[in-house]
Amino acid sequence: MGELVRAVGRADFQAEVLDGSRQLPVLVDFWAAWCGPCKALAPVLERMAEAFSGRLKVVKVDTEAEPELAAQFQIRSIPAVMLFKDGRLASQFVGAQPEGAVRKWLEPQLPPPADGPLARARDAWRRGDGAAARALLQSALATDEADHDCRLLLAEVELGSGDAAAAGQHLDALPPDRQFEPAVQTLKARLFFGEELAKVDADASDLDALYARGLRSAAGGHLADAAEALLALVERSRAYRDDGGRKALLKVFELNPDEPGIGDYRRRLARLLH
Repeated sequence: MGELVRAVGRADFQAEVLDGSRQLPVLVDFWAAWCGPCKALAPVLERMAEAFSGRLKVVKVDTEAEPELAAQFQIRSIPAVMLFKDGRLASQFVGAQPEGAVRKWLEPQLPPPADGPLARARDAWRRGDGAAARALLQSALATDEADHDCRLLLAEVELGSGDAAAAGQHLDALPPDRQFEPAVQTLKARLFFGEELAKVDADASDLDALYARGLRSAAGGHLADAAEALLALVERSRAYRDDGGRKALLKVFELNPDEPGIGDYRRRLARLLH
């Protein structure tokens, strides 16, 4: 086993694979020492680990030593290769594959090189320079309309800049197999808040102002502020917009179930309702 490929087991699978895949895609090779195809595939995966260093982590699970992990992921034939992204299984294949096939399968699912347009656009967006991020992404899409990672970030930029219509168009243009990715679902939820906000006159009443505050915070990704405003609205009036505060709050919970404090807000809502 090469230095770039390390063994993981049940004790560290959560940290190394599921949690680790939120920062970097993690490729997991389920193998066994007696498996001839596993031995044929191993050097291919080691070369992938080297070629995509900094963009991919490669680990191995010995199915003989870790039968519970093998059962958990329903491994029936080896080698079985799984790619995890954002804490979830993103793609997989079974059996030894030639290097070209593995590379073709893997490359579209990896983050871009650090000097690529997407990385530069993401850096500009983090710095608050939406105009520069938009220009970089639009240029990249003009060259390659199928660059769906750029399109996804452009949707986020447009939404964050207040253009919900443009954001929606970019999200709709993503292929069907990407529509249910967590990042896409999060942007769609934020898009809902932006569209709903446009229908509210925040100056009409105190309840409208509270609802607008919650929507505005949610659309901007400020989940704690959104939850506080919408909880206050639920406490004030369940009749407002046919229980609109509770319905919006449930969508806030969907934005990022792992957000610190979301569990507390769920419990507070439950106490209000019961």
